[in-house]
Amino acid sequence: SVYTRRHVMERFKEELSRSKSRKMKMSFLMIDVDYFKKFNDQYGHITGDQILREIGVLIAENIREIDIAGRYGGEEFCVILPDTDRQGAQYAAERIREAAERKSIKAYDATVDVTVSVGTATFPEDGRKVDELIDKADWALYRAKKCGRNTVCSFGVYGDEDEKNGQQPV
Repeated sequence: SVYTRRHVMERFKEELSRSKSRKMKMSFLMIDVDYFKKFNDQYGHITGDQILREIGVLIAENIREIDIAGRYGGEEFCVILPDTDRQGAQYAAERIREAAERKSIKAYDATVDVTVSVGTATFPEDGRKVDELIDKADWALYRAKKCGRNTVCSFGVYGDEDEKNGQQPV
């Protein structure tokens, strides 16, 4: 399963200072369950909570041993990716997105298909402080939702929606 927000934020500070001292890249993912309110309204909060637990397990199953995943708040999760550049972050985010898209989640009497949107930010190019990286990943997540959800957006990488593969950094 995944850690609490407080634990993840403590680890985030540690990993960031380690990345600075070792001159290593590090990335951060913000993950949001698409249309979560709809599931809560349709099936109730107990089922909604079970869906979130299942998503937490799915995230944990699709990251490396050294990565740190946690609840961020509401229906949001976050993942710290030590020693990971922007391309690696996009790859990790895409792996989580695809795993969610493939899985049907059984929560009590309901079986639901859930998708996630992911925003990524990378140290040092997107920020040198924890809150900067969170803000940038959150901004990229917001863009992923605006682009139709069930997608990954990286801060500082803009793609024409018709041409997802031709992403150009700004």
